[in-house]
Amino acid sequence: MPKASPSKAPLPKKPREPKKVKDVALNTMRVANYQAKLAVYEEEMAAYKVGQRRREADKVAVKRRLSASDAEPAAKRPTPARRETPEACVAGSAEAPRAPPAE
Repeated sequence: MPKASPSKAPLPKKPREPKKVKDVALNTMRVANYQAKLAVYEEEMAAYKVGQRRREADKVAVKRRLSASDAEPAAKRPTPARRETPEACVAGSAEAPRAPPAE
């Protein structure tokens, strides 16, 4: 199943080489047509490679940014200690019931 929005551009297809024929004029025309299609393919392939390099550089930049933010953790607030009274435990607190304090 294809992705909804592919992150990678489709790869351009290289044209097939023309079959050799005995007619020199027809063969020359086919080769010229092939050379024109090949030039277009090479331009598309160069653009594709530039896009892939940029895509890879973006991925590396995101990884660097994430690792830099992990290196310097933000100051966290200390969580307050939770105190449960025996009455709260009996009243149906979400915490597991505790034994009453020893006197």
